[in-house]
Amino acid sequence: MVRQRFFLKILFFLIFIPTMVWASSGSAGISAFDFLEISPIARATAMGGAYAALGNDIGSIYYNPAGLADILTTQVDVTYLDLYQNISDEFFAFAYPLKPKLSSIGGTFAAALNLIQTGSFPRLDDFGNNIGSFTSGMDEFMLAYAKSLGSRVQFGLTAKFLNQQIDQISQSAFAMDIGTLILPPVSGMRIGLAIQNLGGTVNNFNLPCMLLAAVSYRKYDLFSYQDDGAFTVQTTVPIQPVGQTPEVQVGAEYNYKLVGQRFSLRGGYQFLNNSLQGIGMTLGAGYGVDFNGAVVFIDYAFEPAGVFGNSNRISLITKF
Repeated sequence: MVRQRFFLKILFFLIFIPTMVWASSGSAGISAFDFLEISPIARATAMGGAYAALGNDIGSIYYNPAGLADILTTQVDVTYLDLYQNISDEFFAFAYPLKPKLSSIGGTFAAALNLIQTGSFPRLDDFGNNIGSFTSGMDEFMLAYAKSLGSRVQFGLTAKFLNQQIDQISQSAFAMDIGTLILPPVSGMRIGLAIQNLGGTVNNFNLPCMLLAAVSYRKYDLFSYQDDGAFTVQTTVPIQPVGQTPEVQVGAEYNYKLVGQRFSLRGGYQFLNNSLQGIGMTLGAGYGVDFNGAVVFIDYAFEPAGVFGNSNRISLITKF
């Protein structure tokens, strides 16, 4: 069991940090900073990652920053991810609407920090003797701004600083996300478009740049005046590196509200090719409660991850 866990750690290590191992080889079909494809947003993950149109909270910073324009109160997000074989991810985010204090500027400002730790690895000498250990990690710092441009268009921009390190070797890069949300004259419908990880190359490796195109529809008073439901479909088209297959994500959410409380159920699926094969169904739930104006949400998401096992995400979000 210990050997199996060590092997899977090494496999993860090779997949998500290619630039430090093959920096001098060709880059076709291989991207740098692949950890950017790991989402720390529990609500979004539970819906298969289909969040570019539906997102309307602080989690939008990771999918479509235009969704941040929907935020009306200060939000704080703290998320812990139990990924695979003791690999962990910690995510911290803060969003602040500039109205009414800076009404002349308007919009929403947000910042986030994403920290992935892969644990320690044994350090061996030329003869295979254990002479200690070393660690690796991947960090992402984000600054975002979003604003409504009239009543039917929202725009958002995220700047990212990326760093990944193995022992004493590290690589850094800058990237950018651009997104827009369109609110057509159909009640409950949203159309989202976003380009993620615009940022060139690192040592001849492309960042995983992707186009997200999505549509969502939310129906209020679905079964009673206390509930609502939403469904969303998203297509993710790789721009760089070339040769990767587009993916389709679908997701759904159901909310039931009581006085000062909200219960949520979520599900989703990610299709990897046109034969409808995918990674498996994602599931999640959430609970929110109002403490005299300060609202606290707890979200959970389960995601299958193939050979690596399953991952679990728990988010604590506060709105005040």
